[in-house]
Amino acid sequence: MIPSATPEDSNSTGTSRPRWYLLRLIAMLVGLLLLAGAIVLVINQHERLAPALQAMSRPDPGTILILIASMLVGLLLTGLQFQLLMSRHRIPAIEMQGLIAASALLNFLPLKAGLLGRIAYHQVRHNIHPMETAKVMILARISGLVIIGLTAGCLFLQNWSEGPLWAWALVPVLIPGWLVMPRTTRTAGLVMILKYMDLVLMAIRYRCAFQMMDQPVGFEICLALAAIGMLAGAIPFLSGGLGLREWVVGWLATILVTLPAALEIGILADLINRATELVVLLPVGGISLLWLRPRFTSAMKQRRAELEKIRSAATPPRSPDPGQ
Repeated sequence: MIPSATPEDSNSTGTSRPRWYLLRLIAMLVGLLLLAGAIVLVINQHERLAPALQAMSRPDPGTILILIASMLVGLLLTGLQFQLLMSRHRIPAIEMQGLIAASALLNFLPLKAGLLGRIAYHQVRHNIHPMETAKVMILARISGLVIIGLTAGCLFLQNWSEGPLWAWALVPVLIPGWLVMPRTTRTAGLVMILKYMDLVLMAIRYRCAFQMMDQPVGFEICLALAAIGMLAGAIPFLSGGLGLREWVVGWLATILVTLPAALEIGILADLINRATELVVLLPVGGISLLWLRPRFTSAMKQRRAELEKIRSAATPPRSPDPGQ
């Protein structure tokens, strides 16, 4: 039995929800303006970017394949993370992968449509409470922040000690690896390792983007750009750090990269990554949406039918009219 809301509850919910949506719409608008500003900057500075743009006009097919493959593997790793975090619900792996791809595509829309859609799908299809799904998403985000911190610390120590990058790059895997040994922290350790693998794949995409522009950049710089890009993408009000990520990556490039147009090169590298995301998510996410929609609709009809049965069973039978 669901308790009825008091007038105070109704008023507070009614006033807070429009404010929440308004805040998200404003954040989305700001993100779009930042993205438009980044594109305008690249267009206006085309003379300074002439060598990079000329190199991009004849890209290596192998580099493009690596960009697309790394994005596809990244989607797979994200699905595995949520499969682990929600393992007790026994959600089919293929369904989870489709849900991740579909929600990633919908997250480009205002109001985090993909995130809300995933919560609704789990509630209707698998009878999972929305708060539980939200907690899982928060845990995944926290694990990502831990990995970002470990990566940033290791890159700083690697630069300070001038040790080999491969040795320091193992640290963000070895530390969560200790959590895999105890049974109580195994899931958290595995999720963090998968998060780090996702970060490395993002660094590979940055490396490919710089390679497409014929700009020599070390992999440690690409790891740093991936960490700051993932941090920008973790901001809750912006869809994947839309707009903000481009400028943050460009700003960090001016600090780490000694190039004549470091800001523009950094922004262009992230725009290449953003384009790769769309190239992959439009077909994969679109097919996933078409595949998941009938399942969601069927589950919704089944739940409505169950509610009708409960209501009819709870309704007392009408007594016969004494006058008849």
